[in-house]
Amino acid sequence: MFVVIVHEFGHFLFAKIFKVSVLEFSIGFGPAIFKKRFGETVWKINIIPFGGYVRLKGEDFDESEEDGLYAKPAWQRLLIAFAGPLFSVLAAYILFIPIVLNWGVPAVTIGKVIENSPAQECGLQPGDVIYKINGKRIFDSYEVTNTVSKGKVVKMEILRNGEIIKKEIPPRISPPEYIFLLDDVKGDINGKIVKINGYKVGIDLKLESGTFVELEDEFGNTISGVLIQYSYVPERPTIGFYYAGFKPVIEKDMQPFKKGDILLKVNNREIDDYISLVNVITALKLSENQVYIDIWGQQIREKIVPLGNDLNVLVSRNGKEIVLNLDKKEFLDIVSAPGFFKQESYVIKPKNFFDAISLAIARCNSAAISIWKAFGKLFTTGQGVEQVAGPIGIAVIVGEAAKAGWETILTVVALFTLNLGIFNLLPLPALDGGRIVFSLIEIISRKKVNRKVEAIVHTIGFFILMALAFYFMFADFSRFF
Repeated sequence: MFVVIVHEFGHFLFAKIFKVSVLEFSIGFGPAIFKKRFGETVWKINIIPFGGYVRLKGEDFDESEEDGLYAKPAWQRLLIAFAGPLFSVLAAYILFIPIVLNWGVPAVTIGKVIENSPAQECGLQPGDVIYKINGKRIFDSYEVTNTVSKGKVVKMEILRNGEIIKKEIPPRISPPEYIFLLDDVKGDINGKIVKINGYKVGIDLKLESGTFVELEDEFGNTISGVLIQYSYVPERPTIGFYYAGFKPVIEKDMQPFKKGDILLKVNNREIDDYISLVNVITALKLSENQVYIDIWGQQIREKIVPLGNDLNVLVSRNGKEIVLNLDKKEFLDIVSAPGFFKQESYVIKPKNFFDAISLAIARCNSAAISIWKAFGKLFTTGQGVEQVAGPIGIAVIVGEAAKAGWETILTVVALFTLNLGIFNLLPLPALDGGRIVFSLIEIISRKKVNRKVEAIVHTIGFFILMALAFYFMFADFSRFF
């Protein structure tokens, strides 16, 4: 609701500046549970707590009244439309200031260096902070991955023990990677994988969920099952490290665990870093007769089978090793709780208030660029559509963030309002960006756009947006429940 109110207040304020009557300021949709008139504007809180709007006089393309929206010059209408996204984006920048002041900025940190990789050969170490790439300050692992993927020598500035160390690292082509999650599994494999469904390893087989899959190793052994999930990553330039995630160290009391406990082993699976922790959580999520297989080139990098229902969890507490007995569901619920494990990433703290402002601006700039690029890929190639959340997904994300504490929830709200501002600037019908485009056409051509045409375009755009909202809402049900 904060995100919506800020956005709509931008439209409201600029409408007032240009003497356009604001008939309604509504928070939510549906029947009103509260409404009161102040001057010309009716302020409403509605029963469905999603979104909100301001209703301006004359926005139905009526040009007959002086205080109506379409009686105003095109440049004023442009600024009224632009004000909503502007306020959304400004709110994100302002929110990041207290976030940075209180909690600093999580830096892109190296969690694990792969043996015999360019990263190891060039002396990168776990805990190194990637401060700059090719002279550019880095706040997002996506920027690092994107730069490395170009295949050119990467100039890194690494922060280690308070000192900046410069490295030049040539990426190396990594083999293709296959990841399978199979059900109703039969057989087993141990050596190099030579065939997948009879085909040689090295190509994307475009396998679909529900199909039968058989993997064969160099000794003629096979493992087969019904495909639940599949992903294929082709050959690409890499440096050879994992980003930092969580330490297997308990960050808050949750019975039977205590803050400071170190997770050492679950049944026969040892835990010594973030990757082994993720693998244990994967094993917890597997059902009976399922298996997770990660193939790197022809090598089996990881083969994970389900853990049993009764778990022996070995932890180190105050220097002593103790065994906790839990069932699988209970343990999975505990380890999935936000904020349960200690963050592994290094946090950069501002030196003073002005440094906090500088860091907040740089952090928000980085996020804004990433969001803009993501929208570009979404609308041009469809890439990332599975990561779009609808109203229910947003509610779930905010709910999970609330469990993790104020830092997480404020960061989520800041990113939501930044997303909203940038999304509304896209030149699509019914969005603020679409209205800006029509205003620009009038400014440049010095002729009025046919109002009937504009109305039809925005109406079609509105129904498309509503259809997308319902689509993602139903997708949220299958994803989160």
